[in-house]
This record gives sequence, structure tokens and C-alpha cells, in this order.
Amino acid sequence: MLKISIEKSPRLTTLKLEGRLALAWVDELDRAFRAASAAPADGRIAVDLSEVTFVCEEGKKLLEQMHSGGAKLKGSGCVTRSLVEGIERTTHHRDIS
Repeated sequence: MLKISIEKSPRLTTLKLEGRLALAWVDELDRAFRAASAAPADGRIAVDLSEVTFVCEEGKKLLEQMHSGGAKLKGSGCVTRSLVEGIERTTHHRDIS
């Protein structure tokens, strides 16, 4: 189960995720991200992973795509912070290659 909340402010649209990013929830996040990207606040989108407890491989790939597309990933705690740092390193490495 994954809960996706969308918080909008004049400067930022944040997708706050809670639960497990797996299976059909990967597609649901993709739809929510595309909808938020269609009308972002001031062009900026953030994805808050602080309350995520699990990310499958397909979910990680989607997060990488979102980050490559300009989304800021945020995490707290060892698991999500490590996930975000890994995605940022991977994406940065691809950009300079």
C-alpha cells in the first residue's frame, strides 16, 4: 500500500509518499507525477520519501527517471536517505558520462 499526498505552494509541488513503493503503486506514482508535472508550482517538484518503507527495483527506476527530469528527492532516516543519495550519484554519473 502506498499513500500519495500532493502538497502545493506557490514555489513547490511536493508528492509525499507513505508506505511501500511496489507493484501497481509504481504506476500510480508515475501517473501522479505526470499530473503534477503538467502544472508544477513555479516549475519545481519534490518527492518526499521520508515515510517510505520499501522500494522495489521498478520503483527505484521510476524515482531515477523523476530525478533526471528535475524532481528533487527528499528522504530521512537511513534507508530513504541512502536511496536518495544512490539515485543522485547514479543520475549525476550518467549526466557527466
